[in-house]
Amino acid sequence: GELASAVKNNTSLKFGLYHSLYEWFNRMYLEDKANNFSTQQFVMSKTLPELYEIVNKYEPEVVWSDGDWEAPSFYWNATEFLTWLYNDSPVKDTVVTNDRWGSDATCHHGGFLTCMDRYQPGSKQNRKFENAMTIDKVSWGFRRNAPL
Repeated sequence: GELASAVKNNTSLKFGLYHSLYEWFNRMYLEDKANNFSTQQFVMSKTLPELYEIVNKYEPEVVWSDGDWEAPSFYWNATEFLTWLYNDSPVKDTVVTNDRWGSDATCHHGGFLTCMDRYQPGSKQNRKFENAMTIDKVSWGFRRNAPL
């Protein structure tokens, strides 16, 4: 809604959205995980409908995915979604993604590579990449006793 419109109509910024593929404690996700990701109740009921909705409704030019490390891309139906995103979606000509679409896809695909935390390739790269840098080397979350 309002934020997407304000960014698109009043700035030269590109509007993007962050999306976490899974919810750690969602009952459907936990059932799929217990089934070794051979079922996709969570993906079909929650994740994919949500992704299609946010792209169709807000038309982000950046879709930044996260939460990929536990399940492979076939569980997330990543190929199906990304095929639609780049070929048939309302942002097909302008969208950029990262590559966190499954545990087997990280640091391989996407407009931006998203490798490991504190990724330092050591030489000039031919592709754009994200250097995710946490302040705390132990956790992505707040820890009161974290050494700075």
